[in-house]
Amino acid sequence: MLGMTRGRLALAVATLVLAGCTSQLGPSAGFNTPDTVGPLPADYNAVAAEWVRASLKDPRRTLTVLPASPDIAACNISVLGKHFGWRVPVRYSVSAEEGCGDCNGEKTVYLWFSGGRVERQSYFPDQC
Repeated sequence: MLGMTRGRLALAVATLVLAGCTSQLGPSAGFNTPDTVGPLPADYNAVAAEWVRASLKDPRRTLTVLPASPDIAACNISVLGKHFGWRVPVRYSVSAEEGCGDCNGEKTVYLWFSGGRVERQSYFPDQC
């Protein structure tokens, strides 16, 4: 009888602990909905160029901000879900002399605007 009481007590404690956990991953995890994306900022070209230049070893590299996605796009956050935003591709030049190994030519990075600012950056158009 004492063993059964301990089992129920352990089950009750486990239930309380799990009740405190949430399975809802929200904005703090990078998730949002298309309704919360908002408009693309009018100065997105300048913001995108500044964002990418800040991450480059040589900020004087040739950089081209390409047109944003015409509609709200989505990228996958691993297997957990999607992030919605305006996808803005930025192409920049790279060379082996700058410590990039064998990557000569151009690279493209994708910036995801949401809520009027850059929320995410990725190197693939559908992953973030």
